[in-house]
Amino acid sequence: MSATTKNLSVNLKLGQRWIQAIAAASLSVTCTATAMAQDYPSKQVVVVVPFAPGGTVDNVARHVQEALSSSLKQTVIVENRAGAGGTIGTGTVAKAQPDGYRVGMVFDSYATEAHIYPALPYSPEKDLTGVSYMVRSPMVLVVPTSSPYKTLQDYITAAKTPHTVSYASVGAGSSNHLAAELFHETAGTSALHTPYKGGGPAMTDLMGAHVDSMIASLPLVLPHVQAGKLRALGVTSQTRATQLPDVPAISETFNNFEVYSWVGMIAPAKTPEAVVKRLSDDVNAALKTPAVSTRLNDAGFEIVAGSPEQMNALTSSESQRWGRLIADKKIGQQ
Repeated sequence: MSATTKNLSVNLKLGQRWIQAIAAASLSVTCTATAMAQDYPSKQVVVVVPFAPGGTVDNVARHVQEALSSSLKQTVIVENRAGAGGTIGTGTVAKAQPDGYRVGMVFDSYATEAHIYPALPYSPEKDLTGVSYMVRSPMVLVVPTSSPYKTLQDYITAAKTPHTVSYASVGAGSSNHLAAELFHETAGTSALHTPYKGGGPAMTDLMGAHVDSMIASLPLVLPHVQAGKLRALGVTSQTRATQLPDVPAISETFNNFEVYSWVGMIAPAKTPEAVVKRLSDDVNAALKTPAVSTRLNDAGFEIVAGSPEQMNALTSSESQRWGRLIADKKIGQQ
């Protein structure tokens, strides 16, 4: 046998051993992930809400908490970690062990974080993955009941004159800030942005007529509209909201205008697929229980109960949609 032939034989054997080693390692990882999924959950699950108690995301989490605990057959803890527009709490999920025991709830602003915060210490696309696209709700353009704007057209007419109308938001770059900017861009109008540090202070000043208007999620404004403290001028869904059948959809004036507020669940990116699927299935089952779905529907939410793939696709599409507006309007942290 020639030296060349011997070297080729040795190289082939080494190659075969590498292939066998890689296959064995892959099998070991697969077996470990499978075993983890079969055992999951073996202890309590922590659901991080990256906002203060009492807000939209927190309310959805607590509506689902008991039913999810029953479905998982484990204690489910809701942990509020507020700050920096939700990025502090979400950051703890991005850095958590990818085992399904520390997951997070996110608001629609999750899809725009990377555009608003250039120094964001995690990547929503690389460090996190969707578990469930849970619920959505239209937003509503509201004004104080003492406002001279009785209809959507009244509001548009006034906003044609610069520096005439003001609108509130829960902060620069928030979903209602972006929705208001999109509305005024579509209508060819303008309004003065007045940011607040949360929905509570914004609602208080709006009802006190210290600011002229706000576009906010239906669950946030519905109780105040029903109590006669706010007047609804338009909803951002393609059709009228069941809870406000007399309020026109903005799309009746501007074709295809559509904006939804939404809530979803995420997990660390390397969480085994089987664990993500188990958690997703149980979250969605909890959402569909009669007690939970009734409470959420009555509050103004639509149950979506979407898959991990749907949650990831939503995040990506919303990021692209709002990224354009954020760049055009130069919204965000400098």
